[in-house]
Amino acid sequence: MKQSQSPLKNTFFKTLLCLLFIYMLGHLSPFLPASSNSIFTNLSFQTLAYAQDDEEEDEDEEDEDEEGEAEEEDLSYLTDIGPAADHEFEEFSFLGMSNRKFTWAAAQLHILFASFILGCPMFVVIMEVMGARRTQGVRKAIILSNVFLAVLIGVVIGITGEIIIGIHHGVLYGLWACAFGALIVSFLNYFHRLMNIRASAFVGAVFGTLIAMPLTPVEHYEVSAIILALINGAVGGLLSNGIMFAQADFKFERLAHEITKVIGICYSFTALTGGLFLFVMLVAYKDFITYLISSFPMLFMVAYPTLFILETVIMYIYVYSWDPLNKANKKGRHIVTGIMLNVFGLTLLMALDGPATFMQAPTKPLADLLTMSEWDKITTSIWMPLNYHRLVGNGTFGGYMVCIIGAYMYLWSDKKEEREYYDWVGYIGNLIGVAIMIPLPAMGYIFVAEIYRYDATIGMYIMSDRESMFMLVQGLLVGTMFSASNIYMWVSMKRIENAERFFPAMKFGFVLIVISATIWFTPRRFFATMLPEPGMDPNMVLPDNLAFLALMVSKNTAAFCLVTVTFINYIFYTIATKTGKVHYGKINPLGPYVLIFLGFSDIWLMSWMGTIRELSRMNWHIYKVFKDVTPEKFAPSLAESGFHVTMIVWLFFILMTAIIWIGIKYPKTKKKEIEPTQASPQMAE
Repeated sequence: MKQSQSPLKNTFFKTLLCLLFIYMLGHLSPFLPASSNSIFTNLSFQTLAYAQDDEEEDEDEEDEDEEGEAEEEDLSYLTDIGPAADHEFEEFSFLGMSNRKFTWAAAQLHILFASFILGCPMFVVIMEVMGARRTQGVRKAIILSNVFLAVLIGVVIGITGEIIIGIHHGVLYGLWACAFGALIVSFLNYFHRLMNIRASAFVGAVFGTLIAMPLTPVEHYEVSAIILALINGAVGGLLSNGIMFAQADFKFERLAHEITKVIGICYSFTALTGGLFLFVMLVAYKDFITYLISSFPMLFMVAYPTLFILETVIMYIYVYSWDPLNKANKKGRHIVTGIMLNVFGLTLLMALDGPATFMQAPTKPLADLLTMSEWDKITTSIWMPLNYHRLVGNGTFGGYMVCIIGAYMYLWSDKKEEREYYDWVGYIGNLIGVAIMIPLPAMGYIFVAEIYRYDATIGMYIMSDRESMFMLVQGLLVGTMFSASNIYMWVSMKRIENAERFFPAMKFGFVLIVISATIWFTPRRFFATMLPEPGMDPNMVLPDNLAFLALMVSKNTAAFCLVTVTFINYIFYTIATKTGKVHYGKINPLGPYVLIFLGFSDIWLMSWMGTIRELSRMNWHIYKVFKDVTPEKFAPSLAESGFHVTMIVWLFFILMTAIIWIGIKYPKTKKKEIEPTQASPQMAE
């Protein structure tokens, strides 16, 4: 065990030294000697200008014409980044890749590793709770874990109700009702005062609603909002009752511990790729990174380093204190540490989403950017929608990464017990991934809806213009993932006794899934612009009798059908596993490969959606504030983007395969080699 942990410790100390160096560099920069090439000498708001209106640019050009100046290249657009006269873009080549492509690769790798270490801990803590003996300390920790889980579930249900029904502040109703319902029921159940399931649901619904209503800032209460609060409170009460009195199963403990080993290694890769991304930006886009840092000084110089260091410390405490706290019978403290890790991780995620949304939709009016507070720049109109989307997306990503781990270890294992266990791990990973993926389209919908409200030009650019074919690929991937998830549930149910009764309904559901997925990724036209340009065939348009397939009514109906059928199959799957005996280890060989395909598809989808979001800024680093004047300001072609994203995904996939081997498979192999030596008889002295 020590041999497997020592590389992690060395990597941890190296990473910590790099972070301290970057942090000190930022703080000591005011004391460094002034230099015209220093990126830190321009970190003041006064030397950086915001974007000028088109009318002002036209007036400047007219004045220059009237003065009779010599005709030269028009550089007036450079006023978007401040001192235009001294600005010169330097083109670099990293391993044969240009500035943007190398930055793109570093950023995508960092985001993928970050999504894994943020997504998996959310349910790893719950798995640890499910596997822990119900000692008094564990029962105290369960109160906190139930509230944490209720906050996540309440937010998701609240957003879904806000989108589908249009409930004002639905997310707040869901958050408060579910959280307080879980808190009250957990507290009562801790003292064994409310052990009945129906009573728990009733108490959670009533008290959760009564507390949520005054905490939600609305002028008058609507019946739909009260019903939403009642549902969330009941869900919080049911979850709290079920988790508090669940029978401990060591398989959950083992699953959580093994995933945590992988998280510990991935955390080092997250820090390394993050440092790589930062240094590439400092070299390749020093003017832009200077402006961005100066726009968020407290975030980048204080909040981010502090949160990152705290999360790093808690992460390694959580990883390396697992066995010692178990042996000391202090499991509750370890669970609380895991919850703290999640809280800091989600806080860090939301903090860094601020600059990301500022780049895409800076707070209006743009003329007030120089005097606007840093908090106002963070809380843009799409900040919370992106937080919701990434929260659910990271959870889905973590679930499908568990699928990959289970599938790999199932294929690598030769013992019957091991294959049964890792078959179960794949089953749990798919349950988590599908359950969290079901509300994911709703999160994406609210994010795009806010973009349309901010500026319809961006929305049209994504849905109907240059990125319309990108969205076509995204729809194809989403439909493929829903289809593959249902295929795995179908294959998995064949090893469950008495599950045949669900097969006729599931076969009909498969037909609906294929039809719905086809409608979802059917475009109105097959050229990537609003109108055909030279070289494009204007006839590449759906016939009039099929044009309805491209309308939003058809798209939304197809998406609703996909989610509904998957949800129904998910219910069938859950009922079958609870009412029939599951023969783990006897799954169809297709099952593990479907899980690997699902994980790879989810990695590809996350990278592709990130690409769409970044390219939607068009030729701006910060939309209508900081123009991109580099030679690569154009939108790359679908083929070029697809090839680059695929290479990044394959690199991450190979790295994750190696990490899974090192974190889980390699220690087991070494232990197997040592066992005969330990069991060999000793000669008597």
